[in-house]
Amino acid sequence: MRDSFQQLYQEHHSWLYQWLRKRLNHSEDAADLAHDTFLRVLKRHEQFHFEQPRALLTTIAKGILINWYQRQSIEKAYKEALATQPEQYHISPEQQLQSIEALCLINDLLNNMPTRQRQVFIWSQLEGITQQEIANRLNISTRTVIRDLLQAMTICLTVMDD
Repeated sequence: MRDSFQQLYQEHHSWLYQWLRKRLNHSEDAADLAHDTFLRVLKRHEQFHFEQPRALLTTIAKGILINWYQRQSIEKAYKEALATQPEQYHISPEQQLQSIEALCLINDLLNNMPTRQRQVFIWSQLEGITQQEIANRLNISTRTVIRDLLQAMTICLTVMDD
């Protein structure tokens, strides 16, 4: 397994790095994302004899690239919001990083929920709308609202336990 991964890396790393560099215009980010792509392949614990290795690497790299762009967007929005706060509310760089990590995790959680479940969760937890009002807005039963909330909370608790 190690030899086949090593061969995959040696044969395709430069190509993947160049592919990412064209999309990012930044060599350090391209190197990091190429590294992350190969780590993800390695974590799959599969044999590394693929019919089309570049297609696999491209698919994985695209997912990593999308996540990277989302993180950049979240980080930019967070820093812009932080800049509008009075200086007394500014936090350390370590706290900023922790906050950005938490926001990215929340974003991932919400993006992985079904649409209705996500809407129910946001209305309930962030906007404080009652279960009955949510049911009325979505034209569903309160029992369905409760079930969606329970499933969303279970997802959140599972992530917190990890």
